[in-house]
Amino acid sequence: MEESERFGAGCGRKENLVLVHSFYANSFILRGLGEFLSDDFRVHFIDLPGFAAHEPPLPEVSLESFAGHVADRIRALGLDDFILGGISCGFTVISHIALPPGCRGVLAIFPFIGSESLAFRRRKKVFYRAVVNVIGASGLGGPLWNSRLLESFAFWWSSYPPARVRLILDQMDGRTFFATARLILNRGDGAKFQDRPHVLILNPADATIRADYCERIFGLRVRDLCVVRTDLDHYPVEPTAEYFRSRFPRAEMDRIKAFLRRPRAAELRASRAG
Repeated sequence: MEESERFGAGCGRKENLVLVHSFYANSFILRGLGEFLSDDFRVHFIDLPGFAAHEPPLPEVSLESFAGHVADRIRALGLDDFILGGISCGFTVISHIALPPGCRGVLAIFPFIGSESLAFRRRKKVFYRAVVNVIGASGLGGPLWNSRLLESFAFWWSSYPPARVRLILDQMDGRTFFATARLILNRGDGAKFQDRPHVLILNPADATIRADYCERIFGLRVRDLCVVRTDLDHYPVEPTAEYFRSRFPRAEMDRIKAFLRRPRAAELRASRAG
């Protein structure tokens, strides 16, 4: 089913928000987020190849190939005017897209902007990197993903409810999972910064992304920036619409929308189009 039909279709004059999910997630896992955002936007959730059962994995996993997929999906939507959002590594993907004139702003939610932005301790990062590099280089990602061993480990290790762990295992492609993890852990640069107004949403206590580092880099690289601080979890245990509504203040959502609707944003778009 097309995600725009799920989240806010037929909702009058709501603005279009095209959204790309985070690592080991998809529009099904983040359905509650889509429902929450549909209070204010007409949400078009784009699933990356290999992260959802209906999106077959790519022959080669790279930021560029993911970006090409997202760009194709955006063209197919035929939107004249939209906001483009990315969650965590989803932001990295959208930052590699040549944005059309109709994109009038970028929503960066807990953005991954290179391995230096990860909040992991050095030993943990080195361990994770070694594991995914070995599995990825050996080609064992796919076979291991479907094994009883990994399934048992996933249910033991994860803090998520069993139903969500089962959904991740069923929806995702193992080779894509480990190849994407290698990109995240090994790539030093990651994101690009495009000439659009950006809304940066951060949790200062995020255990996955270094909020202070991201805010500093965005402040240096983005000319037109709105920073929103929140206590939302990077990977909520129960990502329901009620969770997001209870944790994200109405005033902050109104501030985001007002920032993106400013006349200055329209002037910047007009100057680029001219």
